[in-house]
Amino acid sequence: MKAIVLLLVLLFLQSCAINQKVNGEKVGRWVYRTKIEDKDNEVVRGRYDNHGFQKGVWRYRYNGKLYKKQQFKDSIAYTTYYHPNGKIAERGQTKLVSTASSLHYFYFGSWFIYDTKEQLTHVRHYEFGQLKHETKLQR
Repeated sequence: MKAIVLLLVLLFLQSCAINQKVNGEKVGRWVYRTKIEDKDNEVVRGRYDNHGFQKGVWRYRYNGKLYKKQQFKDSIAYTTYYHPNGKIAERGQTKLVSTASSLHYFYFGSWFIYDTKEQLTHVRHYEFGQLKHETKLQR
C-alpha cells in the first residue's frame, strides 16, 4: 500500500513539473524568470499545449505588477493591457496565423482604449494588424 501511495505522489510531482519540453516543443506549465539587481523576478507564466502553442491564461509582469494578460483559445488571444495603477489600459484580440515558414500574431477587430481611471477614450479597429480606423469618444 505504501508503495502505491509513493508511486502516486511521484507521478503527481512529475506532472507538476515546469518548463518541460517533449520532442523539442515546450509543453505544460512554463514560468519565465529574470534577475534584476540580484532579485529573481517572475516575468511570464502560462501553459503550452502538446504542439508547443500557448493555451489558457498567460500573465505578464513588470517589476512585480501585472501589465498584460492573455486568454488563448484556438488561434485567438483575448488580450488585456494594464496601466501601472492596475486599471485596464487596452482590451482586444490578436490572432495567430501559421504558415510553412513562420508564425505571426496580429491585432484584429475592435480594440478598446482606456484612460488611467478606466474610462473608455477611444476605439481602434484593426484588420490583419493594420489600423483601419479610430474613433475618439467625446466627454
